[in-house]
Amino acid sequence: MLEDLKYVVDNSKYVHINEDKIDDFLKDVGKLNYEHWLESFDIELTEKEKILLVFVMESMNFCFWATPKWKIQYKEDTYTGSNALFYSIMKQVENNKNFLNIEYLYNLDKESFDKFFEGENICPLLDKRYENFKEVVTYIHDNDFYNELYNIKSDIELIKYITTKFKCYDDKSAYKGRTIHFNKRATLLANDLYYVSDTIRNNIGNVNNLGGCADYGIPRTFRDYGIMIYSDELANMIDNEIEIQHDSDMEIEIRANMLYIIELIKKKLKERNIVINSVELDNLIWLMGKRMKDRSNSHHTVTIYY
Repeated sequence: MLEDLKYVVDNSKYVHINEDKIDDFLKDVGKLNYEHWLESFDIELTEKEKILLVFVMESMNFCFWATPKWKIQYKEDTYTGSNALFYSIMKQVENNKNFLNIEYLYNLDKESFDKFFEGENICPLLDKRYENFKEVVTYIHDNDFYNELYNIKSDIELIKYITTKFKCYDDKSAYKGRTIHFNKRATLLANDLYYVSDTIRNNIGNVNNLGGCADYGIPRTFRDYGIMIYSDELANMIDNEIEIQHDSDMEIEIRANMLYIIELIKKKLKERNIVINSVELDNLIWLMGKRMKDRSNSHHTVTIYY
C-alpha cells in the first residue's frame, strides 16, 4: 500500500507535501486516549451481536457534509454527522430486542429502514445507505459468515476478506495506470472488529498493518498546519465549496497524500520512541482537527467510501 501511495505523491499535480511543517505539527500532538464508540453505550450484547452491529454501522458511515445538516436528538444532546448515525442505530438496539437478529434485518424494507434516521432534516444519501445495508445483511444471512470471520488470522487477511466479500467496502481508485487502495471504511471496520470481538482479537493479534483512514477531516487539518499544500485551482474549489468528483485526480491526490503524511508522522514519532499504529494516529489527528477553533473548509465529494 505504501508504494502505491508514494506513486501518487510523486506524481501529484494538485497536492504537495511540506515535510518541514511536520515537526511543528508534532508539538501539538497530544496523548492518545482511545475509546471505542461502543464503550459509551451501557448495553449488554453478545460477541456476534457486536460483530453484526459494527458491520451494519460501518456500511452506512459515509458522506455527511451535505447542508442543511442532518441532526438527531439522543437523550439530552443533539448530534450530527457520523455521531447522528451511531446514535440513530443505537436507539434501535436499545429499544428493539429484534434489531440485531439477522432475520429481522434481512427482511427489513426501505420504508422501515428510513424511519431509523428521522430527525431535523433528512439523512443524506439514504438510498445508498440502504443499498449498502442490504448487501451486508444479505451476505451475512446467506453464508457461513461467523465461521469465515473466525478463521481469519491477520489484519491484512481481514481487510482482504471485507473488501472481497462486500463490494460496498472495496474502496479503490485508478490513478495514472495504477490501482490505489484506500479502504477507509474497511479499515474502520477491521479496527472495530479487533476491539469488539475477543475471538478476532486473539486470532489476528494486532491491527498494526492497517493504514490510516482517508476522509474529509484530516486533509483539512494537514492543510491548516501547512503540511498539505494545494494548487491554486484545487484551493479555490475547496474554499468555495465546489464539489470535487469522486475518482478524479484531485480527490485521489488529497486522499493518498493524507495517508502518506500519516506514515511520515508515525515514522518521526517512532524516532522519538513513541510507537503508535496508523489507525490510532489517524484517530488522534482527527480529534485534534475537531478541537481546532479556526478551520478551513474540507473538500466536498459525494461518495459511499468516506
